Amino acid sequence: MKRRFLYFLLFIFHFSFLLAQQTDAFVPPTDLTTSLLICQPGRTFYSGFGHCALRLQCPSRGLDVTFTYALDDNLANRIAMFRGNGAGRYSSVKTEAFLEEYVRDGRGVVDYPINISVEQTRALWQILDGENASPRYRQYNFLHTNCSSMCFYALERVMKGEQIVWNGLTDGCTGTYRNFVWHVSAGRPWTGLFWSTILGSTGEQKGQLEDKLAPMLIEPVITQATIQSKTDKTQASTRPFIEGEPTRLVDHTLTYPHNPITPTVVFGLILAIAVVVSLLKLKRSTSRQVNKSTSLRVEGAKKIRNEVPTSRMGLFDALLLAFQSLVGLFIFYLSCLSHMVGAAHNWNLLLFNPLPLLLWLCFRHRKWYPKVYPLYAAVILLYIVSWAWQPTVTLPLVLFALALLVRIATKIYKVKKNS
Repeated sequence: MKRRFLYFLLFIFHFSFLLAQQTDAFVPPTDLTTSLLICQPGRTFYSGFGHCALRLQCPSRGLDVTFTYALDDNLANRIAMFRGNGAGRYSSVKTEAFLEEYVRDGRGVVDYPINISVEQTRALWQILDGENASPRYRQYNFLHTNCSSMCFYALERVMKGEQIVWNGLTDGCTGTYRNFVWHVSAGRPWTGLFWSTILGSTGEQKGQLEDKLAPMLIEPVITQATIQSKTDKTQASTRPFIEGEPTRLVDHTLTYPHNPITPTVVFGLILAIAVVVSLLKLKRSTSRQVNKSTSLRVEGAKKIRNEVPTSRMGLFDALLLAFQSLVGLFIFYLSCLSHMVGAAHNWNLLLFNPLPLLLWLCFRHRKWYPKVYPLYAAVILLYIVSWAWQPTVTLPLVLFALALLVRIATKIYKVKKNS
């Protein structure tokens, strides 16, 4: 009996020793760190605003992983983004492999260590691993779910009871979405014109700050940001958002050459061509009228005066209407048919729409068709005047509207002269 009891005690001690060894084997590491990678803009359209990613490290386990949120990179998905159902998701890659693309393109990358606890980093790693393993895609859109906003949304999920306080942000972050678009498009006027033109009434909203924390806007002020308790906002509960000195991982060697062919220059040239074409057509029409009045009989002259002077269209007018219609169809699709965030209720549809071309194709031989000109001139004039209060109306678009107005005014003059 005593021997059995002794064996039982030995078994208990042995089991406790094994359990202690097993418990020690699963002690989580304490050398976890989180940092924010800010990558400089590239030359392509979709990389023009820079990139943000979260870098998580555990040196004791030899782990150095970068988690990034981006649009699923293929042509079909880029097109799907303009339908409002582009597929975006988190993905993970070893940091060394992540940096290879930026080294190749000469786009600078800086590592900013974030001042969060080991427990928060561990929770963040679990969340991002779960997102990476999930087959579910998220809807990607330019305003609300982009690379930078999704980085900060992930951080907010683990910073319970705390918030990031930004100091020194420019109007690009604190203003409207339209201000944001113009700020992040600085130096790329065509990109800025594109995004500003397709933005509807949402462009005048301020929205959430996290949506506008683009890499190139936060990098100059990121060292001024702090982490603060939501309940206790005293100085004692506030700490810097960045812990330690940033590290440059990739040197920025990419250059962005200045493009003198800006939208203002191009549309100003279109307006100048419209003026020249109108003057030449008026001069030619006057000389033809004089020749015909001296050579034709009275009946023939009356027939000419009763003709509708719109049965033919010059090449320049055809190009204007074609461009206007194509842009109008694109804006109409984004504003009325797609689910793209921020594109609804677009004032630019007043100028860019296919209705003028459709009216010319279907009704140009009708006697009442010249009455369309004054009405359409009034619509364009309203659009030009709205430049004073509509932020979506920009100088290049006003110049294009003036080119249309010049051509319409010329046609109105010719109709009155022939009547």
